[in-house]
Amino acid sequence: MAKIPTSSGGLGALGEPPPAGTYLSVCVDVIDLYGVERKKFQSEETELQDVTRFVFGVKTKTGALHKIATREFKISGSPKSNLTKFIKAWTGENPKAGADTADLKGRGAQITVTAEEARNGKTYNNITGIAPVLEDY
Repeated sequence: MAKIPTSSGGLGALGEPPPAGTYLSVCVDVIDLYGVERKKFQSEETELQDVTRFVFGVKTKTGALHKIATREFKISGSPKSNLTKFIKAWTGENPKAGADTADLKGRGAQITVTAEEARNGKTYNNITGIAPVLEDY
């Protein structure tokens, strides 16, 4: 399923991300974008790529609800792709050929959120780790 972005772009509609820490979370959305123009690896040339993001819902200790999205992943089934590595870390197994990332919506995860400084000097909270939810939870 593809989501057509609004002209304003960005993920500001998600609201304030959770503070840095480790959380139990649920994937609340999968955002696929097709034909996004990106620079080729180590090149000034551009190419059209299909990308995806996962949006997770988190409830902090204070009871506040937050959403946070992953960075964009190029949609690729290669075992070396960042998307495959992310899904394997999350589910404990490599995704099968033909699997639909939208099927992960509603699945729980333990995520680690870290505050990272961008090149522009601003600090952003990003998902830097993911693991399956332990069976005892």
